[in-house]
Amino acid sequence: MRYLFLILLLGSVSKIQSQAQNDYTLRLEPVWSRVADAMGELGSVESAEFSPDGKYIVSGTKFDYSVILWRTSDGHELWRKYAAQEIERVGWSSDNQYVAACSEDRLVTIYEATTGKIVQTLQHSEGIDGLTWSNNGLTLVTGEEESKSAAGKKQGWIRFFELPSGKELRTIDFGGTINELLLSHDDQYLLAAGHGAVKIYEAKSGKLLQTLKPDRFFKFVTASFSPDAKHVIAGGFGGTMFVWEWRSGNLLREFNHTAKKVETVSWHPNGRYIAMTGHEPYIRIYRVADILKYKSERIPIAHRSWAGDHAEYIDFNTDGSFLVSAHQNGLIKLWAWMGEDPDINDRRHQMVKQVQKDYNEKIKNQ
Repeated sequence: MRYLFLILLLGSVSKIQSQAQNDYTLRLEPVWSRVADAMGELGSVESAEFSPDGKYIVSGTKFDYSVILWRTSDGHELWRKYAAQEIERVGWSSDNQYVAACSEDRLVTIYEATTGKIVQTLQHSEGIDGLTWSNNGLTLVTGEEESKSAAGKKQGWIRFFELPSGKELRTIDFGGTINELLLSHDDQYLLAAGHGAVKIYEAKSGKLLQTLKPDRFFKFVTASFSPDAKHVIAGGFGGTMFVWEWRSGNLLREFNHTAKKVETVSWHPNGRYIAMTGHEPYIRIYRVADILKYKSERIPIAHRSWAGDHAEYIDFNTDGSFLVSAHQNGLIKLWAWMGEDPDINDRRHQMVKQVQKDYNEKIKNQ
């Protein structure tokens, strides 16, 4: 009887431990949602991005032409400005001082982040779909829609600007519409995704380093570097996603789980997860290890969160603890990232203990 009791006790402990492990389930938990495009279902939020320090979010809308600054902690609206036409993309400077918004009236407007005051406008030759700031310094990169040269050749201009002076530093001809721009964390490489290809450039010189494209014409809408800038994931019309080791040009995986347009993809800052969404009511999360391990049709979805409406853009804050999503029903939503690491609380406690120990030592030695 005593042995039976021990067996039952050990079984109960094992079950409790197993349940504790299962508590750490990868998920997105909703925090708040706010009206960013006042036209609601008739509106659409095209872009939303965290400030580098994570304290604020800027959004830009398609139909009521608004640029809004929000406080991350409670979703409080700090200021709202209006453009003349659709806002396609918004973004933050690396020093948290400025936000930029590009619109279909061929204009990029630079706002002072604290007040919303316009400090600079940058005129372009075509509508602007792509925009990104450097991670160091104040360089702004923009990408235009397709135009034709005097000889009838397709072109699409990537432009580099020095801010706040507004001086244009250099231009690159992508060869068509540019839908996405992103600089690697060290600002060495520029990723440009658009109609026909994803291209990687040396940011300082503008030299083309690699062209990534499948064996057919494909309209890329979104793309992202991995945090270590070794891999690129890209997608667009029809829902197909591509993962490359970009330096070699090796296509590691091609998969399609929805057959619906993917509008936006974001690599989690820890490098282990990818979030994506588009013309579906869900935000899907994949483990990078699963994408690289399994055949395309067998890649498991690590988590799927009901987002309520089609999304145009998602963005992680710097440490990956939160995600913001921009939706076609006029809403932006804040989500808390909950990972699957059962040791995270122990590490947090150890960090607090170490901080307290260091502080006590400092006081003692004064």
